[in-house]
Amino acid sequence: MVEMLRDNMASSASYGLIAVAALVAAFGALDLVTPGSLRKLVWIDHNRNAVILTVAQVIAVAQILTASIMAGTGLELWRSILFTLVYVFIGIAMLAFSFVLIDWLTPGKLGSLVLEGNTPTVWINAAVFVGIGAVMAAALTF
Repeated sequence: MVEMLRDNMASSASYGLIAVAALVAAFGALDLVTPGSLRKLVWIDHNRNAVILTVAQVIAVAQILTASIMAGTGLELWRSILFTLVYVFIGIAMLAFSFVLIDWLTPGKLGSLVLEGNTPTVWINAAVFVGIGAVMAAALTF
C-alpha cells in the first residue's frame, strides 16, 4: 500500500508539473501570435477577446494533456511523461499554427481583432482551439 501511495504521488506530482509547464508554454505561444502583451491584455486590460482565446486554449491543452496521460497508462512513468510531453508540444504547435492559418485565410488581421472590443470573430478561433484539442484527444484514445 505504501508503495502504491508513493507511485501515485510521484505520478501526480510529475503530471501536475507537466500541466503547469504546458499551460505556461501554451500561453507563451499564444502571446507570440497575438499583438501586444497577452498577459497585459488578459490581466490588466481585461480584454474579453484575449480572455476567450486564452480560455479556449486552456481547455484544448487540458484535453490533450488528459488524453495523453490516459493513453500512457501502463507505461513506465518516465515513458508516459515523455509520451505526454511530445503530444502536448504537438498540440501547442497545432493551436498556434491554426491561429496563424486562420489569420492568413481571412480578411483583415485576426491578431488585431483581439485588441478590438467585442468581436464575434474571436469565437471562431476559440471553437477551432477546442475542436483541435478534442480531435487530438480522440486520436490518443484509439
